[in-house]
Amino acid sequence: MTQKGHNTPPPFEAWSLHIEDLFNIANGIGEAINDEQEQALDELLDEFRKAKKEADKERAAEKKPHDDAAKAVQAKWKPLLDRCDIAAEAIKKALTPYRTAKQRAIDEAARKAREEAEAARQAALTAFQSDDLDDRFEAEAKAQQAKALQVQANKLDRRPTGLRTYWEAEITDRKAALLHYLAEQPEMFTGLIQQLADKDARNEATRRVIPGIIFHERKVAA
Repeated sequence: MTQKGHNTPPPFEAWSLHIEDLFNIANGIGEAINDEQEQALDELLDEFRKAKKEADKERAAEKKPHDDAAKAVQAKWKPLLDRCDIAAEAIKKALTPYRTAKQRAIDEAARKAREEAEAARQAALTAFQSDDLDDRFEAEAKAQQAKALQVQANKLDRRPTGLRTYWEAEITDRKAALLHYLAEQPEMFTGLIQQLADKDARNEATRRVIPGIIFHERKVAA
């Protein structure tokens, strides 16, 4: 496509018109092709390839200033953001052992409070069963003590820790893990195997006998 004269439309509009014209020509192509039509279609295919290549150049040229501007903004702000991240990681690294030790102490205090609460509860139950009025009076005090200790343990459990909990997996038996996930999520493995097989199919050096894989030679118009 050539663009001449002062009234030439902008690249996007110009290529839109050209590609739309080509598309209209291609629209409705059937499967019954003779030798004459084959040549015409080959020429049309070449026109589409040229149009796409040139249109993509115009797209890249139009996009480049925006890419350059975006890169400049990113380069300007990245050092500041990186400094925040570096400092934040250093602070968290310093806080983690202190907060971990502090949390252990809180957990231990909660554990002891629960043990004492259970002991007081059992003592209260025993005292309630006594025929002695003093023991039964004491049982009420022990029951209140058990309740207070349980409340204390619950409060300790709910205290903010300043720690973020996360889990990570360690593979100890690859075969067992593979068989588990293969049975649980077979579609993911099918997709992965297809990708690996397609990669081998495209490479003559790796296109060999592979268990469970058959390589088919296909032909499509170039």
